[in-house]
Amino acid sequence: MANALPLKVLLVAEGSGGHLIPALQTARALAEAGVRTRVWYALRTQTAPLTRTLAEDMKTSAVELDPLPISRTGGVLARLWQGGRLWRRAGRCFSAFAPDVVVGFGGWVSAPVVMAARRRGIGCLLHEQNVVMGRANRWLTPWVDRVAVSFRATQETLGGRASVVTGLPVRPRIGCVSRADGARQLALDPSRFTLLVLGGSQGSRTLNRLMTDLIPLLSMEERVAWQILHIGGAADAVALQAAYAAAGLTARAVPFVAAMEAAYAAADLVLSRSGASTVAELARCGLAAVLIPYPHANGHQRANARAVERVGGGFAIEEPDAAPARVLNALRRLAADAALRERMGAHIRQLDQPAAAERLRAAIVEVARTRNTRRDVAAVRQAQVAG
Repeated sequence: MANALPLKVLLVAEGSGGHLIPALQTARALAEAGVRTRVWYALRTQTAPLTRTLAEDMKTSAVELDPLPISRTGGVLARLWQGGRLWRRAGRCFSAFAPDVVVGFGGWVSAPVVMAARRRGIGCLLHEQNVVMGRANRWLTPWVDRVAVSFRATQETLGGRASVVTGLPVRPRIGCVSRADGARQLALDPSRFTLLVLGGSQGSRTLNRLMTDLIPLLSMEERVAWQILHIGGAADAVALQAAYAAAGLTARAVPFVAAMEAAYAAADLVLSRSGASTVAELARCGLAAVLIPYPHANGHQRANARAVERVGGGFAIEEPDAAPARVLNALRRLAADAALRERMGAHIRQLDQPAAAERLRAAIVEVARTRNTRRDVAAVRQAQVAG
């Protein structure tokens, strides 16, 4: 760096796992390199259990965490009002903390902060987790120094804008737990075929209803042989557990699992949504999956699921086509064929980016260096003119 002061970086993320997990892992990598790092993240009621767990996990790091209480918006005017508050808060932060770089991880909360940084001449970088760029990142792209993406296919849509493929940082414990230890942590039998049902960090009402409708179709042999770990969200966990028990299934239906490394380690097969962090974690663990993408939010999850299907890492079934019988047929095919699951697991590993946090850290540092070099050159020229 041209100056002798430590580099300072502000990262801004939504409160969902798909945005916050990569932001926190990048923050950890920056802090380990001696960068003073602060993370702003949206604190919402529906994601509070996740954010509390992730924040607790970061306590041993040198990262400064600053939650942004965000209320449910009542429309465009309410969101504009909250955006104005974030703009003003960013201005105060820039005067006190004075970051060299602001990094946005998507979601509308990053937009006012990144634009305020742009107005101050602060270096800006975006990270896009999904194959298809989100609305906020698409809108911000022309205003930032560089865009970091998780998939090469995303880079090809940027029309030559400065970009780098970094991958998506995942929690370091993912993929590092043995099956026996994972099963023990979650009170599961490691010798039994285990289906993990995962609806993302907040659960999925659609997957919950699907499993409830699918249970009666299971054969007696499947009810005896299978065990199910179903992460269903706080609203449905009790009803799901009752449905599994009534069918005589060995199952654990829980609102939330903090130790996702244990859940993945214990699983033979995953039925899941296809958020970017989920796909990255499946790739890290080499787990075959049946993916039912969330059909809204600009089709992000659909594109993620198709990326998995293209490399042969799983099956993608659109939500309107996800009838219980069809989904069960896909699960049965994979449950009955361990060799197929193993091949799919090897294929999905092609999407894994083990050093994503380090590559993203390098991209952030490069933005800071480029900005500081330009500033120094401008200062020299100004001094020459004044002299």
